[in-house]
Amino acid sequence: MRKFIVAGLIGLAVTGHADTVQQIGTYSGWSAVNWNPIVALNDGVDGGAQLDFVGDAGNPGAYWGVNDGYVFFRMRLNVATVDSSTFSDSHFVLFDVAGYGLDSGAPDFGFVWDSKSAKPLSHGLEMSILSVSGTDWKDIKMDDIDLDAAKKGTNDINGDGRDTDGYVQTSDGQVTDTFGETTYLDYAVSLSYLETHVSDFLSGDVKVQFASIANSTDHNALSADIAGGASPDSLVTSGWSEAIAIPEPATLTFVLCFGGGLLLFKRRFAA
Repeated sequence: MRKFIVAGLIGLAVTGHADTVQQIGTYSGWSAVNWNPIVALNDGVDGGAQLDFVGDAGNPGAYWGVNDGYVFFRMRLNVATVDSSTFSDSHFVLFDVAGYGLDSGAPDFGFVWDSKSAKPLSHGLEMSILSVSGTDWKDIKMDDIDLDAAKKGTNDINGDGRDTDGYVQTSDGQVTDTFGETTYLDYAVSLSYLETHVSDFLSGDVKVQFASIANSTDHNALSADIAGGASPDSLVTSGWSEAIAIPEPATLTFVLCFGGGLLLFKRRFAA
């Protein structure tokens, strides 16, 4: 059985009236997720509506959650209403693992929702890895874990005909004091998928970041917004959440320390 250690974590997201759209798949457990804020990723208004990450102390811009089947991430976007024409972009939840890859502050891997593609079975929610590094965020490019931009491979999220590895939903009309009405963009990624298809990750500290690309698939440079007060012109070392200490237990476990919280995560990353 997987173990989860969660201590000192508070902060259920407060929502107003919202229209919720299941963008990728249909997951029935969203309402039971205990969303915990990632305060370091709060961000001011940068423009770009659905591409703009926003949040402050009263209405955090980033959250995480976990249950016995999935790990969850939530980003707050500066758009009031979502319809069929709102998204044709790419939104990333990125991770930097200390001691892994280039270890230059650039992201090592991430989850990405590609809403540009009209073929969610071939694209949609994908596992992403670093393709091109650089000094600034605008230099960074990510690639599919299966290294095939045209389809989903066996080791991709919801790849090879599987349909329960990951989900994406949006909930608009989220009222804030500072930003007016905003929209939540939520990700759920299966722990069993991570156990099966993500191996050979080294232990180390992990940082979290959000990024977006305007009107594009997930293979182009990060061009729209970066959370945590950063921008595409900022150094790639800027805007990240605080470091998270990650041991290497025998089973997939998360340990996240955002503020006073603790969540244990065993990483296994497939080549």
